[in-house]
Amino acid sequence: MTVKLPPLAEAEFQRQVIDLAHILGWRVAHFRPAMTAHGWRTPVQADGKGFPDLVMVRRDRLIFAELKAEKRKLTPEQVEWFNALTAVAEVYVWHPADIEALASALR
Repeated sequence: MTVKLPPLAEAEFQRQVIDLAHILGWRVAHFRPAMTAHGWRTPVQADGKGFPDLVMVRRDRLIFAELKAEKRKLTPEQVEWFNALTAVAEVYVWHPADIEALASALR
């Protein structure tokens, strides 16, 4: 009998990534949205729309990571950030199925 687990929600996946990063000695920042009269908003100015979910730093490494539930794709704004940041830092898009590659990148 094969047991199929339900898909991992992005929020739970994010919690797992942050926990793993902390275990491995990374400092992690995530900017959360807040409920406003106009719905959920992340306070940001200028070109912030699409900024990656996590910023992580350890010693001489800087990682920007966008976390996606399975089968979700980057928005056009996220692609712009990904392209801009790739020239100066490590940039990843991780899905729950990428857990082995993710753990390897954080080691």
